[in-house]
Amino acid sequence: MVITTWEWTRISGLTSFCLLFLSIFAGLLHSSGLIPLKWKGSWNLFHQFTGWIGFLIIIFHGTVLLFDSYVSYHWYEVFIPFYSDEHRLLNGIGTVALYGVFLILLSSDMMKIVGRSVWKKIHLFSLPAYLLALAHGVLIGSDSTTEPMMALYFGTSILLITAFCLKRFYVSFQKKGRHVAKGGRL
Repeated sequence: MVITTWEWTRISGLTSFCLLFLSIFAGLLHSSGLIPLKWKGSWNLFHQFTGWIGFLIIIFHGTVLLFDSYVSYHWYEVFIPFYSDEHRLLNGIGTVALYGVFLILLSSDMMKIVGRSVWKKIHLFSLPAYLLALAHGVLIGSDSTTEPMMALYFGTSILLITAFCLKRFYVSFQKKGRHVAKGGRL
């Protein structure tokens, strides 16, 4: 069985999307305080691992396009945002998502150098990076209108929205608890 470059592109795009989702989902749950303390280390390792493997597969996803004889992308069309002749906007947002994920991962690995405050601000780009990857997949994916793909995109979005809301609720609840513990009023 021979897998075409187009199939490799689709497989790697979907795999990287799923890993990006898992990394963000794990990160939201990890930072929410909902994960038991004994699991925090493993959960954070899973968060980082899925992020890095997802990023490497994103690189593969773009690189495979350089070998696609049907469209014939050049390196600059793949790695410079909005430079592609084919689907300029849609490919561009995919490239911006790639660089967003890279910046998030790089800042995480360099947190001691850039500082926790800068790292946190850069990490806020996680959900927008997911949304860019989602838009890229939904709008340019050749099979994005199939029921399984729509279920994947919808399901991951609902799970991330839920995890985000749980985190916001839990963090807000913790702040109110600290305020009351210090003698303040609600």
